[in-house]
Amino acid sequence: MKTVQFGLAQISSKIGNVQANERQHIQVLEKLNGERPDFVCFPELSLTGYLLKDIAYEVVPQCQKALLRIAKKTKAGQRVIVGFVRQNNLSFIENSAAVMGDGKTIGTTSKFYLPTYGLFEEKRYFAPGNPKTDLKVFDSPLCRFGVILCEDGWHPEPTEALARLGAEVVICIASSPARGLTKSNSSNELQIESQWISILKAHAIMNTVFVVFVNRSGPEDDECFWGGSTIISPFGEIVARARKFDSDILLAKIDLDEIGQARRFTSFRDHNSKLHEMLEEL
Repeated sequence: MKTVQFGLAQISSKIGNVQANERQHIQVLEKLNGERPDFVCFPELSLTGYLLKDIAYEVVPQCQKALLRIAKKTKAGQRVIVGFVRQNNLSFIENSAAVMGDGKTIGTTSKFYLPTYGLFEEKRYFAPGNPKTDLKVFDSPLCRFGVILCEDGWHPEPTEALARLGAEVVICIASSPARGLTKSNSSNELQIESQWISILKAHAIMNTVFVVFVNRSGPEDDECFWGGSTIISPFGEIVARARKFDSDILLAKIDLDEIGQARRFTSFRDHNSKLHEMLEEL
C-alpha cells in the first residue's frame, strides 16, 4: 500500500486582507504540525478572498511577501497549495496557485478558464494562464500531482492533460458559491454541489487519477461559499468529504495503488488526437 495523507484546509478568507489570511494559513499549518500531512491544500484565492474586483491589482506585492513567510512554515517533503494573485511578465494579473514545500515556493500555475457569466467577472480582471507554460506536473516524495483552479474543472482538457503527463493526483482548488437546490431536495443537496460531485467523479474515472477538491467556505459580500471539500478515488468513489457551509480541516489518506488497479479496466489508454484536432477547428 502506497499511502499519501492530505489535509484539506477549507477556510473562509477575508476579502482583500492578505495579512489576516496569511495568519490563518500559518495557524492551519501549525495546527497540523502533529499530523504532518504530506499535502495541505487551501482554496482558490485563499490569500486574498474571491470577489476582489479592482482590489486584485493592489494585493500582488502583499501576496508575494506572504508566500515567502508561509513557505518557511512548510515541512521537509511536505507540499502546500495556496491560492493567490500574481503578476505575469506582461504586467497583467493572474488567478494563480503556488506549490510550496521544503521551506520555499517550488512553482506556480494559473487558471486557464476564466468564468465571466452570472456573478463571475474574472476575465474583466485576470489574464488566463498559458497551458504551454502553466500546465505543470509537480513532484513530491510520494507522488506526482497537478493543480487546476475551479472553472478549469468544468472542462475536460486540463485534468486529462495532467493525467497524461503523469500526474497521479489532480488537486482542484475552488471558490464555488452556493447556488440552487436539487429538484428532489430530499437530502438538502445544492444543485452546484451535485454538479461538482458529478464532474469530479467523471474526471477521476475517465483519467484514473485521484481528484482532490478543496472549496472555500463562509460568506463574502452577498455570496456564501458552500465548502464540501471532497476526495474522489480513480474508481469514482468518495474517499472523504468536509462539512458544508463551515470552515473545516479534513484529513484523509489515499492509496496510490488504486490507480494501477483502476487502469486494468479503463479506456484511458486510448487517446484519439484527431478528435482534438477537429475540436480545435470548430
